[in-house]
Amino acid sequence: MQDKERFKEDIEKKLIEIGIGLVAIKDWNLLLKKIVQEAISITNADGGTLYLSKGSYLEHEIMQNKSLGIDKGANDEVIQFAPLSICMSNIAAYSALKQEVINIENVYDSDLFDFSGPREFDHDTGYRTKSMLVFPLINRRSTVVGVLQLVNALDEHDNVVPFDERIEHVVLSIASQAAIAIENMQYMQEVRNLFESFVKVIAKAIDERTPYNSQHSENLSVHIQSFARYLTSCDKGPYKDKSFSEEDLYELKTAAWLHDIGKIVVPIETLDKSSRLADKFTPLMSRYDLIIAKLHWHYYKDKAKKEPSITASEEANFHKNLAYVEATRTFITLVNDSSTYVDKAITEQLNNVYQHKIEGIDEPFLTDDELEHLSIVRGTLTAKERKEIEGHVTSGARILSKMQFPDYLQHIYEWINHHHEYLDGSGYPNKLTEEHIPLESRMMTILDIYDALVERNRPYKKAIPKAKALEIIRNMAAENKLDTDLVNAFIDSRIWDSYL
Repeated sequence: MQDKERFKEDIEKKLIEIGIGLVAIKDWNLLLKKIVQEAISITNADGGTLYLSKGSYLEHEIMQNKSLGIDKGANDEVIQFAPLSICMSNIAAYSALKQEVINIENVYDSDLFDFSGPREFDHDTGYRTKSMLVFPLINRRSTVVGVLQLVNALDEHDNVVPFDERIEHVVLSIASQAAIAIENMQYMQEVRNLFESFVKVIAKAIDERTPYNSQHSENLSVHIQSFARYLTSCDKGPYKDKSFSEEDLYELKTAAWLHDIGKIVVPIETLDKSSRLADKFTPLMSRYDLIIAKLHWHYYKDKAKKEPSITASEEANFHKNLAYVEATRTFITLVNDSSTYVDKAITEQLNNVYQHKIEGIDEPFLTDDELEHLSIVRGTLTAKERKEIEGHVTSGARILSKMQFPDYLQHIYEWINHHHEYLDGSGYPNKLTEEHIPLESRMMTILDIYDALVERNRPYKKAIPKAKALEIIRNMAAENKLDTDLVNAFIDSRIWDSYL
């Protein structure tokens, strides 16, 4: 009686420890291995196989055997056995269908089930399967999530013996704890998958507002993980003690997908502005056509009225005005191009065009708005439009502030809000300086700039060769805008060479 009570106490203590251990595990692969290991340990079995339910099949997930030194499944060696059909002749499938524990003393003496599989395994490996204990893993909804099959119980001398019937209630307890742990992990993974899908849908919707930008967030999510892995691998230099865990990588990846979420509120005509005048260019050219038409109308009207004809001076003035309009058209077309650098000479010429008047013509050669857009020194954006673009960070922060991020994504808001800040305080939106900008934001800034430089499809600029792009980010580091150590690490990593 005393031995029985001690056995019960030991088992209960062990079950509590197993339950606590299973709840604490956050990694799917470790969880599945732990379930098999604990079941083998508490029953003193030689081996075990964990099957998970996948539709009408049971798939091999974990296979362990002490005598054969087998440890397969999860992230280790792939199990090559075909999935088991859910049918009554197979012991594991029967256990799942009937939700029963099955204890077989000797599979070679039993005709209850089709044991051709274990016998074939024995033939191939030289193993001898004898006793077998099979039990279903049933979750809180009374659904079988898997089956655990243990083989060859061992006595204190490592002789194969039948599984003790007293252990059946124990394995049921383990099975219950294991099923709940698997269900919780699957539920967490489903929630994570749903969240990740939502993030990708939102990011894709934003990126595809501008066709040239359709891969930007995805590119950033891939490359920032590669960058973080490279920094983790450094065994010398400033990052030799830096390490990114898998959870850190997931958080970085998610932040990259969401980093441009604020662009959803930026007008598409600003995001897609490929030239200085953009959609104002065609109306301006039409106005020049109108000016030319009016010049011809006045010329022929005057010619018809005057006898014998208009003067040579009037004739010359007509052709001079026509030539001016055509020259202006050519000049404006050149300045409108995003690649044109608007220097002092061009600015003066633009002002002359703006002030130019032709007698009898009311239409201006340039309006105030057109002059402002054409006077942009570099690029295509006016100060107001640039402010709209820069506002995407603040808008993104405002949108993200409404999301309740779990603990493992707690830094996303900060990283995204700072990914356009420069170390010297010249970035935006908060003009932060070096000590206030997280490492992860600095990484994102470098990748964001490099991706924008080498992107081939942006309408407002041509793609810059990779070597030139690297030179630009080196110069930005020299100007204390980008982190010099990170820029050097980025270049050394050769991640940049993987960009198409």
